[in-house]
Amino acid sequence: LVSALYFRCDVYFLNYWLGLETVGMYNAVFRLVEALRLLPAATLAVVFPELCRATSTTPVKRLAVLLGGAGALAMAFTFTAAEGIVHLAYGDAYYGAIDALRVLSLSLPLFFVNYALTHQVIAWDGQRRYLAITCAALAGNVAANILLIPAYGMVGAAWATLFTEVIVTTGCVLAVRPGVAKSAEKGTVPFLAESEI
Repeated sequence: LVSALYFRCDVYFLNYWLGLETVGMYNAVFRLVEALRLLPAATLAVVFPELCRATSTTPVKRLAVLLGGAGALAMAFTFTAAEGIVHLAYGDAYYGAIDALRVLSLSLPLFFVNYALTHQVIAWDGQRRYLAITCAALAGNVAANILLIPAYGMVGAAWATLFTEVIVTTGCVLAVRPGVAKSAEKGTVPFLAESEI
């Protein structure tokens, strides 16, 4: 619930300051970026058991590099072809959202990497840590939206999204470290050990 709030609460701020037309344009280009997240989501559905069994960060590091590379390619394509993508998907009426799409595309590598990191936190029984991360991300997102949307509109909302993903990445990297120490100490996989008790 908290992650859903930080991920999409920007539309409420956009509506408050700029109205439904801006919300519609921003939401349209956001959906294009959101669709690209199906790739890491599908990948994690397959490799999640491996993350649960992991007793070191090696598997998640390998996965993060792979997904980060894919995210960087998606970012480069989306940023470069933003105008054509908007024209093809929605037509000339949505040209005002091109810059927002370009800024949102900068978040793609972090979106992709964060799929791996958040799943590793959860796989190592870090649900409370993940809740703390999402609460920090929500607070950061709300603050960034309040600061940026009045001055920069939907582009400000896009920058707030990027800032929020940086918070999630940082929090997950810090949260995974105690999990590694715990698993190395016990010689067990925390996710499985907890379920066996």
